[in-house]
Amino acid sequence: MQLDFFLTLQKVLILFLLIVIGFIAGRTNLISQKGQKDITNLVLYITMPATIFNAMQLPLEQERVQTSLVIIGIMTFCYIIMFTVGFFVSKQLPLTAGQKDIFHVALLLSNTTFMGFPIISSLLGVEALFYAVLGAGFIFEVVSWTLGIYLMGRNAPGSTSFNWKKIAFSPGILSIIFGLIFFLTQWELPVLAQEVVDSLAPATSPLAMIVVGLMLSRSDIVKAFKNKVLYLAAGLKLLAVPLLVVLILKTLGFSGVTLVIPVIMISMPTASYVAMFAGNAGNDTDFASQIVFMSSLLSIITIPIITLFL
Repeated sequence: MQLDFFLTLQKVLILFLLIVIGFIAGRTNLISQKGQKDITNLVLYITMPATIFNAMQLPLEQERVQTSLVIIGIMTFCYIIMFTVGFFVSKQLPLTAGQKDIFHVALLLSNTTFMGFPIISSLLGVEALFYAVLGAGFIFEVVSWTLGIYLMGRNAPGSTSFNWKKIAFSPGILSIIFGLIFFLTQWELPVLAQEVVDSLAPATSPLAMIVVGLMLSRSDIVKAFKNKVLYLAAGLKLLAVPLLVVLILKTLGFSGVTLVIPVIMISMPTASYVAMFAGNAGNDTDFASQIVFMSSLLSIITIPIITLFL
């Protein structure tokens, strides 16, 4: 599976322009912070679950199941690499304990939902989105709500306890579970219900990108550009770790979707969860938001570059 650099660049630029629209809407207060929260909830609880469910409604085939399991294993390996790199690098930085935790989590969690799924869908289609959802989305949600929350709060005033209800009942996990049940049983929704889901799913990509733009519009841009640590975080997150994974996976003989899906997913910028978790834990939300901003901005350049190595 070979990705076309210019096609990738075109698709990423389209998403980038949607981010710009969201950024302008936020800066001009056309969409308020409350409106941003409402749109985020619309994506998280309605359109994204529809996208995830639809992505999993494919014929049940043994090869498809086996490939999904392989990708789950590869993604688990990727998270071990991202955790390890973040652990050792964050220890060396002249940051507070809380900021080191933010840096660590920022390297661990990629923007799987808001950017990963739309990009995979745009570049590779429904079949690839199925593997991205089942292979990468599920692992991302579990790691985020367990290890991510723990690391973010261990040196902050907020609670660091795991909330298993939040994991089990998160919209991402629930939609994957329901989608998987329908995939394994080959059940079908009633025609009317399926048409509703089909109508909702296409709204996810533009809305998700606009939400990213809204989030970025409320970041301290000037302060972010002056912080050298943010460039280091973005360089590791967007280039160094993905290229290391490419080298390892190619050496081990992986190719096709088992190479492309994991690499594209971990090449996404830092997830907005990082800023959300920092706020809930009472950690440095400004620093967390700046990392999300810088990695999101630079990913417009780095994502097409990564495809050259696949």
